[in-house]
Amino acid sequence: MCGQRGPQSRGGPFRTASHGRSVDCVNSLDLDRRTLVILGGVLATAVALTWFFTRPQPPQPAAVAVTTPSPVASISARPSPSGEVVVEVVGKVQRPAVVTLPAGSRVQDAIEAVGGPKPGVDTSDQNLARVLADGEQIRIGLEPASPVGASPQSTAGGLIDINTASLEALQEIPGVGPVIAARIVTFREQNGGFRAVEELLEVSGIGEATFAQMQPMVTVGAGG
Repeated sequence: MCGQRGPQSRGGPFRTASHGRSVDCVNSLDLDRRTLVILGGVLATAVALTWFFTRPQPPQPAAVAVTTPSPVASISARPSPSGEVVVEVVGKVQRPAVVTLPAGSRVQDAIEAVGGPKPGVDTSDQNLARVLADGEQIRIGLEPASPVGASPQSTAGGLIDINTASLEALQEIPGVGPVIAARIVTFREQNGGFRAVEELLEVSGIGEATFAQMQPMVTVGAGG
């Protein structure tokens, strides 16, 4: 054993043997230390590799979908001129005015747009559910103006001659406002007058509903 020493003697053979055992012991200790160092390195490497392959993986960031807003939506949100009607509301209402409403609006919508009728005003003479025509005039609480006697603008029966009536006289016709009246005058000037009342349907802005209101009040005289 490296830790035990035999009898020492100052003589030659005993001293030489003792010295040999000491050298062998030192060499054995150095070998043990190297072995421990190597084993320690192998163990450390094994631990490191085990940790590397078994460590929890960091969560991957979720992919974020980016959606580019479509410009079509903002364009379609803007009303187009063809999607509107312009009408005039006159008479006994809170705020008589020319108003712009979405196409398909009713007479009731036009009356509400000017604040409604004044207190006590009867609107039973109006078809509140009628669809509005562009350029028409809605008269609330007013008596229909009937020309008295014969004149270049009217007949003896009180009908308005659409070939001779002025802009003001044309606006006395139910459903006709300043815009429609001006179009009637332009049409008769460009076509040499109306040949029949039914030609009013060829005027822009006069549809079947508006014509139904106008027909009992108009006639074709001079120039037809």
